[in-house]
Amino acid sequence: MKTLKFMGYSDDTFGEFTETNDSIDNAASEEPVQCVVEADGTALVITGQYNRHGTGTWDIGISLQDEDLSLPDWDMRISFEGYTTVLEIDVPDDFKLTWYNNGVRTEGG
Repeated sequence: MKTLKFMGYSDDTFGEFTETNDSIDNAASEEPVQCVVEADGTALVITGQYNRHGTGTWDIGISLQDEDLSLPDWDMRISFEGYTTVLEIDVPDDFKLTWYNNGVRTEGG
């Protein structure tokens, strides 16, 4: 198992900062950044958005990628570090991440 840690940084970067160090810089647009986490025939969508309620904080949302996929049996934890919500997910070693900036597929960097 690997532990993925999703969180926001500053007002423009959302990413995974333990296994891949992939992140998306959305130039402080306040538009959502999404990451699809796939493993074991199922997938979750992780969404990070800065300042959604005018609070200067990062929100994180979690959803299934498709209603026909089974719910993953992955342990998840939510915590907070300063102005960002932090999501940690224990996933199988053979996971895959696909990044989107406001719904448009992009490469993490």
